[in-house]
Amino acid sequence: MNSPQEESEAESGNDATIVGQQTRKNSINLRNLRGDESEKPSNPTVANQNSTNDNNNDNNNNGVEIENAIERVQTNADQASVVEALPKDVCNNIPDGGYGWAIAFAGFLAYFVMFGIVTSYGIFSYAYATSTLQGKATTLELMTVGSVINVSLNVFSPLTVLLARLGTRFNYGLGAIFTSLGLFLASLSTEVWHLYLTQGVLFGFGCSFLYMSIATVIPQWFTTRRATAMGICSAGTGLGGLAISPLANSLIEKYGIHWAHIILGFFSLGVCALGTILMKDRLPRSYVKKQPIKSPFQFSLLKMPNFDIWLVGSVISLLGYLAPLFYLPKYAAHIGLDPTDSSNLLSILSAMGAVGRLGLGYAGDKIGRLNMFIITSILSGIFSYTIWPFATSFNILLVYCVLWGLTSGLYYALAAPITASVVGMDKLAPGLTMTFFLSAIAAMGAPICAAIQEATPGNGYIGIQMFNGSVYICGALICLYLKYRVANGNMLARC
Repeated sequence: MNSPQEESEAESGNDATIVGQQTRKNSINLRNLRGDESEKPSNPTVANQNSTNDNNNDNNNNGVEIENAIERVQTNADQASVVEALPKDVCNNIPDGGYGWAIAFAGFLAYFVMFGIVTSYGIFSYAYATSTLQGKATTLELMTVGSVINVSLNVFSPLTVLLARLGTRFNYGLGAIFTSLGLFLASLSTEVWHLYLTQGVLFGFGCSFLYMSIATVIPQWFTTRRATAMGICSAGTGLGGLAISPLANSLIEKYGIHWAHIILGFFSLGVCALGTILMKDRLPRSYVKKQPIKSPFQFSLLKMPNFDIWLVGSVISLLGYLAPLFYLPKYAAHIGLDPTDSSNLLSILSAMGAVGRLGLGYAGDKIGRLNMFIITSILSGIFSYTIWPFATSFNILLVYCVLWGLTSGLYYALAAPITASVVGMDKLAPGLTMTFFLSAIAAMGAPICAAIQEATPGNGYIGIQMFNGSVYICGALICLYLKYRVANGNMLARC
């Protein structure tokens, strides 16, 4: 039978092991609480007497200190930007604001450039189809270029995790260089495969660095206001489309596609340079450099049924996101609207996306992020079913742009917090990496729509409209099943 001293040492040793896995400092504290082995009395009788006499006081005091030590490493911070436990002072002093708002603004600038240019690709696609690449590329080939941007953004995201030890500012600046370089080289394109490599792969490669820099640095600065901060970042998506879509249309009309790309390249470089200056890690630089390079993937997460359901539901829903953005200019021309009207509609759609991601993202903190994603996905599908097929005039198409734009893009604001709630904070980093990586599949939505249109008699749009509504509804129903599992059957629960 073990002596009280041995039991006490064993318990303290277990506690020290647990806390030692969190931070080295806490391990040292716990070893001090146990005492140095060399100072133990050599006489077992004396040891037992000391252990008996001081057992209650020592156990109480040590228990309180150990419990406090354990509590100090429990935090609302996730570890999306690191591969080991955060330093204790960083965990316990997350400002949930302060300079974090400057970080959120830097994220806004990155999203403004990235998704503003992605949103305006439909304008470039229509311009290429009617000028430089007329007769050289089909609609399917041109739409695939826009999808390649999104595929590259997601597929290359694990690489940015591997380079996280170089600092968020480095990754953000690297993204700024590659996105601008992609636009500069796209200005020289005379064949569709040139666009695949430049505006598709290279620009998307740069976007992956910008996107993941924001996704990994926001948790360092925010806890309870994290969804609001991500909503501010995501608002750049809509406002970028609002500003860049008419700008791109105007530049193409006045200076041609070549100079439009060059001007947007310098614009992108300037905006992201400001974001690079503002970008800042809360983690000590010396700490980040010491972190080992580990695989960003954790395939054991695929053994979690809830995570698998979330991946399938979100990817299917996201299949419907790109088609209206890319097809709106072409559809507007189909119903007799001029390029100015189509770019204005695209701007309005983007602006409503900004309002939706910020306002509905904030509401998601109140009613539940998964609940909000399900509601907005269902509404987006309904709008594509009931309004878009009948949008044969500017006013009706305007209504569709307002309503669909408001509800369609919540994935980008809610993906991180929903993933965290599904896999847990301790597995958020690999969970986000795998979520973003697999969401690249959703970029195939636009080429699928192009193939559907080619198979539709008269190259009509009814097939695209039905497909768009169907994937949103289907994705929402799958996520509704996820809610049923997470809430243990309580469909009114906040989750």
